Amino acid sequence: MKKLILILTILIISCSKSYAQTDTIAMLTENGFFNRPKASMLNPCDEVKRVLSTHLKYANGYDIKGLESLYASNYINMDGLDRKIYFDLIKKTWDSYPDIVYKMDIKNIQINGDIAVVQVNEYATATTDSKSGIVNEKGLLQSVSNSVYYLEKINEEWLITSDRILFEKTFLRYGSAKYLDISLASPCQIPANTQYTSSLKIDCPADSFIIASIGQEKITYPQTTAEEVFRKLPESGILERVFNSNKDNLNEYSVASFGITKAQIDKGTEIKVYITGLGFVMSRVNVIPKNDFVKVAENEKTK
Repeated sequence: MKKLILILTILIISCSKSYAQTDTIAMLTENGFFNRPKASMLNPCDEVKRVLSTHLKYANGYDIKGLESLYASNYINMDGLDRKIYFDLIKKTWDSYPDIVYKMDIKNIQINGDIAVVQVNEYATATTDSKSGIVNEKGLLQSVSNSVYYLEKINEEWLITSDRILFEKTFLRYGSAKYLDISLASPCQIPANTQYTSSLKIDCPADSFIIASIGQEKITYPQTTAEEVFRKLPESGILERVFNSNKDNLNEYSVASFGITKAQIDKGTEIKVYITGLGFVMSRVNVIPKNDFVKVAENEKTK
């Protein structure tokens, strides 16, 4: 910068007095001598905010082409899913939940030259496209997440190059499950091949009993389904299961499924059991990859 200022100063001093004449100034102006590149009316932080605001607008308008225009061609997220797979998943989500509504709260923006890092809270609410064959009504989807978007200014446009979900929890509930207090507690982050516990807690109505299952799914494409082993929910309302995080350095989900049942005496003698509600809960577990190149200190080896 100092060198540039010095060069400009020398240029001004060396100019002859004739350059100060009106016609010469006009000629220099006409030739573009004083032209500067047009600066954006917005500062970089506001430009990035506008991109995310447009992102939210396109998402709630189910405008897949508009949404695609905000993503770089080399986009890949922290789950290893590229641009093509990511938008295929978005299309499938919109097919399954045609009335989905998204919300976004920007918590922090950091700009470093042509690189931007944005932390946001995101929310989604929707109803399923079809009814459950068991409780004969549509399901309610609710999702909350804390994410980081990575953007880069490419050809004067801010484009999303990657994103990382730090926290994510999703509920899908049918029937009486919509009105229960339900939680699934799992670690947000865990080293690869490390033991952890997932805990499902449901406030069960006094006139019902619940069967539930907790499983584990690696985040892959296509997605694999966790094995389900249903058990009666204990009187405490808490069902727990211990897992080992995967060895493949892939992020994963802890997934719980449950059914709410009631018993009714029919005609005075026959006991009839029927399902009043169904539910599914997913909690993201980010897996820290194992690094085989970290050297262990000698004093640690002897412990």
